[in-house]
Amino acid sequence: MTDSATGLLDELDLCLVNALQAAPRAPWARVARAIEVSPVTAARRWERLRAQGLVWVTAYGGAFVNHHHCVAIVGVDCEPGRIPAISAALAEQPQIASIEHTAGHHDMSLNVMVDSLADLSLLHTEVLGRLPGVRATHSRIVTRFFTEGSRWDIRAISREQRDAVRSGAPLAMGDVDPAPAEADRELLLALGADGRAGYGELARRTGMSESTVRRRVAWMVRTGAALPRCEVAHTYSPYPVFATFHANVPSDALARVGPALAALPEVRMCAATTSNHNLVVNSWVRSIADVLRLESYIAQRFPEIAMADRSLTLGNPKRMGWILDEAGRAVRHVPIDLWRRPGAD
Repeated sequence: MTDSATGLLDELDLCLVNALQAAPRAPWARVARAIEVSPVTAARRWERLRAQGLVWVTAYGGAFVNHHHCVAIVGVDCEPGRIPAISAALAEQPQIASIEHTAGHHDMSLNVMVDSLADLSLLHTEVLGRLPGVRATHSRIVTRFFTEGSRWDIRAISREQRDAVRSGAPLAMGDVDPAPAEADRELLLALGADGRAGYGELARRTGMSESTVRRRVAWMVRTGAALPRCEVAHTYSPYPVFATFHANVPSDALARVGPALAALPEVRMCAATTSNHNLVVNSWVRSIADVLRLESYIAQRFPEIAMADRSLTLGNPKRMGWILDEAGRAVRHVPIDLWRRPGAD
């Protein structure tokens, strides 16, 4: 359901989304109790929104990807008339998690997850380098995430309500970057297609027993090996504008500045990178004018930050494994398979 006067999700829709951002796999009884509706109402409203492509829950690899594999932000320069064809071709690549058409230094920005640096090279030579109309590419390898999209909050419910919908189960101590077993890869891909899928459905998709699925999903979510994430079609949300800042920060200040930036409510992703600038910050804001306000605030609060570049997202045809239409609605899922070699049939 949307507000027909504004085209936005209504207040209850946003509360529902926020509750599932706090706990994407929470049972409907707990979600409903937190936002003060019946479980039937919560489930029925979610299904209606999901069927329209306005909301969805996905999942992808957590800290182990950055620690044991390779995450990169790849800028792509294109011939203007080839951008739609290039975007459509890249959207089918399982190593390319997200695609943004940007107004900035590069025409496109790709969020890439690959097995190794060698596979990142293959992505450049065997995929990007073979596409007609690609003029140049540039990779920024992520060395540390200070925050990322699964932690972002649409801020429609109170902290008490968010706490109520969470299970309260603590993260396993000592598991800094737990990696899923090889047998869990299919389970992680299945969660990407539907992060709220029931254990029976996941068992059917993976060939595992339901008890094994229940145990393995609980472990992956508890340890952060899998990151479930509730998404929303951005043009229907209060935050339709994406802005990305590329900056330089003194190396000895990164450990302090990064987490402080990550705590800003507008910041959806903040990461240290290897490039001619060492920090990238992605934000979702209410308006284009808010981009300047946010940049000014960052400059005032963090004088050690030197902004190198900033860009606005014109289109978001793929977000964390999901193909989106021009309005940002989910159309279909392309599994994020970082173990598959780029260019492989």
